[in-house]
Amino acid sequence: MHLKTQTQNALAAAELRLAVKMNFTILDIQDLLEEGIFKEDAFLTQVEKIDWIRYTDKKVLIRGCSSSIIPPWAYMILTGKLAVIAQSIRFGNEHDHILVHRNKK
Repeated sequence: MHLKTQTQNALAAAELRLAVKMNFTILDIQDLLEEGIFKEDAFLTQVEKIDWIRYTDKKVLIRGCSSSIIPPWAYMILTGKLAVIAQSIRFGNEHDHILVHRNKK
């Protein structure tokens, strides 16, 4: 039992180091929903209000964990806006994410 606890603690510490090391600027798609529901017009209006400059040269994580159904094109719009300014773009959460774009500056 002691070995199991040590292993769990080591894994938790490794995950914490990874999360701290990555230092993401998070764009949470939940913030772009209207009362927790994806509505195309409201989403597009919210996207236009975003201050994209704050993502310049940042490692951006588009947090995609949502109980709402989000169409793939919504992620494509966010990625398109970020691709020209962000250092890198990832989808997922702080512990489980996929790199989808990296600028080679």
